[in-house]
Amino acid sequence: MLAYAICSAVGLIAGGVVAWKLQMPRPPQRVRLPIYVCAFVGAILGAKIPIWVSYGWHDYLIQGKSVMGGILGAFLAINLYKKCSGNAGGFGGRFVIPLAVAVGFGKIGCYLNGCCGGTLFIPVQLVESIFQFSMAIGLYFFYRRTQRPDLLFPVYLFAYLLMRFVIEFWRIEPRVWGNLTVYQWLAVAFIPVCILILWRRTHDNMVVAGK
Repeated sequence: MLAYAICSAVGLIAGGVVAWKLQMPRPPQRVRLPIYVCAFVGAILGAKIPIWVSYGWHDYLIQGKSVMGGILGAFLAINLYKKCSGNAGGFGGRFVIPLAVAVGFGKIGCYLNGCCGGTLFIPVQLVESIFQFSMAIGLYFFYRRTQRPDLLFPVYLFAYLLMRFVIEFWRIEPRVWGNLTVYQWLAVAFIPVCILILWRRTHDNMVVAGK
């Protein structure tokens, strides 16, 4: 647990430093607090639901959390707020690179702690850690080239879900239905959503540029 706690703390600090250094555009002042509250509440609930579905809630009411569930929970909560309030636009671009850095360190902690693992010969925690750091670097250069912070989160989420669908075959997780884990079914459900968001945002930008 100590190694996990240290890596998680290092990840949070590193993510904060990256966010401060990048100085990417913030959400408008009028929506900043509601967006942060929705993201926090959605992440807390989302981090628990896949655990409850996989293992039941009796023994995991408090302990256990899912990074993937937390990300998707925050994503759903923010989009629900946007739908109800009529505020359009992408608000996750500022946070996605720091998030990838933080999760990258957190997964090293998982490996050292012996949790969230897979088969003997495939350290899936380290595979995901490498993926997260690679995404942070790739998204940074993508943003430098495109100056499109609204595309960063859907690009990250699409790649992350695709990666998780694949490595779940080697993770030690209950198969909930059709020999797939709950995380694979979440990936199947949300990958088309990411594609739709990317298409709409790139299409809308091309329409505006063409006027």
